This record gives sequence, C-alpha cells and structure tokens, in this order.
Amino acid sequence: MEDNTPEDDLDFGDDRPSKSQKKRDMQSMRDMGARLVEFPDEHLLTIPYPDIISAVQACRKITKGNARKRQIQYIGKLISKLDPEPVRQLIDRFDASSQAHVLHFHKLEQWRERLISEDPDVMSEIITGIPDIDRQHLRQLVRHAIQEREQDTGSPVHFRKLFQYLKSFEFN
Repeated sequence: MEDNTPEDDLDFGDDRPSKSQKKRDMQSMRDMGARLVEFPDEHLLTIPYPDIISAVQACRKITKGNARKRQIQYIGKLISKLDPEPVRQLIDRFDASSQAHVLHFHKLEQWRERLISEDPDVMSEIITGIPDIDRQHLRQLVRHAIQEREQDTGSPVHFRKLFQYLKSFEFN
C-alpha cells in the first residue's frame, strides 16, 4: 500500500522551528525594534535593557536608509537574545492600535466620568490602582472639572487635565 502523506506532514520528532518560522520570528523582532525607535525616551527608559535603549537612541541619529535598516536589524537581534516580553508590553501599552492600550484608555475614561459624577467608590479604586497618586491634587482637578461641566464653558480644559493627570501614572 502506498502512503500519500506529503513529506512536510511527517513527524520526525524534530521540535525545532522551521527556517520559515525563524524568519517570521526575526521579522517580528525587527518590527518591535522599529516601533521602539518611534517611542519617546521617557517610555523607552522603562524597559530593563540598556543595550537596546542605546541602540534605539543611536538609530534615531541615523538618516541613511540602509544604515538605519541595519541598525533596526541589530535592535531586533538584541531583542531576540533577551526576553522580548518587557518590550512587547511597552509597545502594547503605548501603541494606539493595541488592545491593551485601548483597554487602558477606556479604564481612564471610566474613572474620569465616575469622578465627575461623584461616584463614592471610584476614589478608593483609583488609590488602590495608583497608590502614589497625589490625592489632594486629584480632588482639586475633579472639583474644577465638575465646576466646568456645571458652567458649560464649551472648552473642557479641566476635563482634559484630569484625564492627562490620570494617564501620567502606571496602574494595575
């Protein structure tokens, strides 16, 4: 009896990734490196890899196309040698197209709305999520935003300031 199974589907007990998979993984690392180049230093400094940070900062100074491409490949290689999870989390946190970023902003918007509508439980929720927040400053921003909404000034300056203040913190 003849076996019609393609050779690619046979399992030879080899658990190593294929050459194509390795290429896809490296492309993913290069893409992460290219995204890091676009981030401001304040976000970049949150990752625990000084070699990657200095390579990204060097890449920003390079204007020639091929040299920049090689530097991004180098950044991808550095990421692949280390644990890429902190880099991935940073990109998810600040990349507007990521689901984590969207969820983070929705949470902040909900907190802001609940603060302005004077929900009694939201302050303890925020303090639990952001223990180092300046409570007095937060209450002052909330007071101004409430007054602004009641007066209906048309320009929600304090409403935005409250959101920016909440956004400036990392929370769980």
